[in-house]
Amino acid sequence: MLCNSKIINRPDKLLNNSLISLAYSLVMLTISVVLFLIYPVYFIYLLGLIILSTSICLLLTIKTLNAAEEAISYGGFANEILKNEFNAKRIDNYANEAIIENEPAIELMKSAPVIQFLEKNLTNNDLNKTAFYRLQTACKNLQSEKVILSLHIENPNSKLFNQDEWFEVSVRPIYLKKTNIFEGPFSIKKIQKETYFYWNLKNITAEKNMEKVFKKEKKSLHDFLDYLPVGLYVTNKNNIIEYVNDELANSLNLPHSEIIGKSFLNLLSANSDVPEKTSLWKGIVHLKGKNNKNIENYLLQTSYRDDEEIKIKGVLISGLPAETELKTDLNNAFDKISWLFNFAPVGIIFTDNEGNIKDCNGKASDFIGQSKSTLIKDSIFNYVKTDDLDDLKKEFTNISQNRYLTSYIDLHIKDNKDDKIALTYLSPMKKFYASDISTIDGVVIYLIDATKQKSLELQFAQAQKMQAVGQLAGGVAHDFNNLLTAMIGFCDLLLQRHGIGDPSFADLIQIKQNANRAAGLVRQLLAFSRKQPLKPKLIDTTENFVELSHMLKRILGEQIFLNFYHGMELGFIKVDPVQFSQVIINLAVNAKDAMNGQGTLSITTRTEILTEKYQFGDDTIKPGEFVAIDVTDTGCGIPPEILSRIFDPFFSTKQNIVGSGTGLGLAMVYGIVRQTEGFIKVDSKQNIGTTFSIYLPRFETLENDDIKLVQQSSIKNQNGSEVLKVQETIQRPASISEKLLLGMNITKFERNTEINIKDAQNIRIMFVEDEDSVRAFALRALKKKGYDVIGCNCAENALEHLKTDSKFNLLITDMVMPGLSGAELTKLVKEQISDIKVILASGYSEEIVRQELSNFNDFEFITKPFSLGDLTKKVFDVLNTTSNGENN
Repeated sequence: MLCNSKIINRPDKLLNNSLISLAYSLVMLTISVVLFLIYPVYFIYLLGLIILSTSICLLLTIKTLNAAEEAISYGGFANEILKNEFNAKRIDNYANEAIIENEPAIELMKSAPVIQFLEKNLTNNDLNKTAFYRLQTACKNLQSEKVILSLHIENPNSKLFNQDEWFEVSVRPIYLKKTNIFEGPFSIKKIQKETYFYWNLKNITAEKNMEKVFKKEKKSLHDFLDYLPVGLYVTNKNNIIEYVNDELANSLNLPHSEIIGKSFLNLLSANSDVPEKTSLWKGIVHLKGKNNKNIENYLLQTSYRDDEEIKIKGVLISGLPAETELKTDLNNAFDKISWLFNFAPVGIIFTDNEGNIKDCNGKASDFIGQSKSTLIKDSIFNYVKTDDLDDLKKEFTNISQNRYLTSYIDLHIKDNKDDKIALTYLSPMKKFYASDISTIDGVVIYLIDATKQKSLELQFAQAQKMQAVGQLAGGVAHDFNNLLTAMIGFCDLLLQRHGIGDPSFADLIQIKQNANRAAGLVRQLLAFSRKQPLKPKLIDTTENFVELSHMLKRILGEQIFLNFYHGMELGFIKVDPVQFSQVIINLAVNAKDAMNGQGTLSITTRTEILTEKYQFGDDTIKPGEFVAIDVTDTGCGIPPEILSRIFDPFFSTKQNIVGSGTGLGLAMVYGIVRQTEGFIKVDSKQNIGTTFSIYLPRFETLENDDIKLVQQSSIKNQNGSEVLKVQETIQRPASISEKLLLGMNITKFERNTEINIKDAQNIRIMFVEDEDSVRAFALRALKKKGYDVIGCNCAENALEHLKTDSKFNLLITDMVMPGLSGAELTKLVKEQISDIKVILASGYSEEIVRQELSNFNDFEFITKPFSLGDLTKKVFDVLNTTSNGENN
């Protein structure tokens, strides 16, 4: 049943035959030796037989070795053929274990049993299940089978291409031994055990898709022919009608059944011309419709060969228009072509195969910036930038040599005004009857203006890069703030012991001044990352620029003219005045450098309404009213290749100039503008100038709560006499420059303020800070003031301490710590100690902190880096403030 009786001249079969022959010869040799020993009388004859048998054995041994070598080579070649197949091929034993498989099979089935793999990935439909059942049955019955299955194979590396695939699956049992089916009751099991299955899985997804497309196209063609507004028919060589379309049947007012199978000549009127049986015939014929109605038609008939049979096909056109109607229709057709060509929303250019422009529409001439008469007979290559010429010529070659039907390329178009980017599609100008390359008359070029789109793509990529660098800058600034807090704090502790006149005083002042300069650099990093502390208030833009004008004039110098153009009814903008001034000053300094000390700087203010959402990088700006501030210079402009990098931190074009900045100026401008819910645009033209346009949300009225209270305090020396009165804002801690007045160390003196807390030692403070140096400085500073302070290095440590000791009046915690954050710690502590007061410390802005504690506002905030005086004053103010915000 299984064995093939036909002898196959294969090396493995030859090896088998050689081995059998060798076995027979060995038996004959053995018999000869035995006879030689039994019948010594026949010594000579038996010795000759032994020699003959030995010779035969040697020859057969050599033959067997050669056959074995050929069989090994044959197996190796067969293995290589299997492994180098593109289709998944595999040989399994009856237990569905893989004996050999090629790389496509390993990649597809991952060495799983074929039946199990197919069942797991089988698409759920009846045809699939039926085919799979046939395959299973064939394997059980040791029969060959070929089916087509649809499989849904998951691709973990791509979710886009996870779709059904079609495979032609064939299985064939193979065996290496003959087995007699009538050997015994176990012969079937032995056959099964010694049978192997040869699997072949061919991916026919492409063929299936093409078949599906073909069927769809065939149906579309059939529908097209049926509903074509001309009569179509096909007859055999005897004029018997085999096909008519709906238009012809409807024009005759007869059903298809009464037309098909009859002679076409029977449809002709008595006086009608009869078409001749020639390769091509055309003329006027008259057909008989229902009730013998005479219908005049123009007939075009031709013969063709179909499967060695001559057939005739014809086209019947009835109701041909008169000459005036033809002219009208021709004019209408010309108008439609004109609408498609001249008024198309994309540029269309016709060229020959060498790129010479033969015609173009108005959109193309406007896009290129040349008149139609100038473009015609000129080469398209003259209007493309040099970098794109090779790619365009390559695409022209591919189109003209009929390699592609359509081609796509991005082109940079040379224009007298601006550089433009065009999405360019190319297709051949090939007549529908063309059959070879030589009939391509040229190339059709479609130009789509993608300048804005490419600009937006660059802006989006730049915004993503800025966001990533901003996150890095914010993290660096956070860690650096901790170091500066410790440096400034320990300087303050040393200044308390080394006052004016001490040899170390000047050195300590230098350290503190440089630490404060470093804090300014940190604020720049935080400005870029949009996490810097801001104190926004509503300001009048015009009044603010009036105050800034004197400073700007001193910065710009006498050779640069400063012009202001103020808009009407600007309203207010909500910004940090100091940071807003820094933005304008940075832009002015950059403009001065760009103008090389001579030129004009114009600052224009106006209102602008954003009616739709505006995509600014990866941020979406909501519609609304904005105050626009344009800062325009007449400098050298910004080269296009670096325009996308100007807001990058530490990027500067003045790296080799002595005294140049850090490259954080524009990065800080970007961060401040975005942190104030605004956005910025840049328009630059080389050798003409640059305009930075800042858009900030507009407010109508001024809020009263932006007004800051001012208090006076006196500074006294050690003997108690007053040396200076200082008027300062309550909410802003004094900087080091404000504390160094008249060469005196103000930290050595304290304000003469009575502490309302009767016993400072009864005030217990929990200070939570993961930075050891900051925690050590703060504990020393607060303990020197008499407070009972407990330090914790993390939120978890603080919560553990609260389990045994929860009598605390004040919690001071850093916001950013490993594990639980300061905001999370505050919520948990408030649940245990409801009346505890909280001070949150962070180098980030207070707005970010309040966003994290949106449902809890009962806390105070201190900005890092802070000095000893800042810390003790904040603690004093918080402990002497009631829940209503009034001092005791």
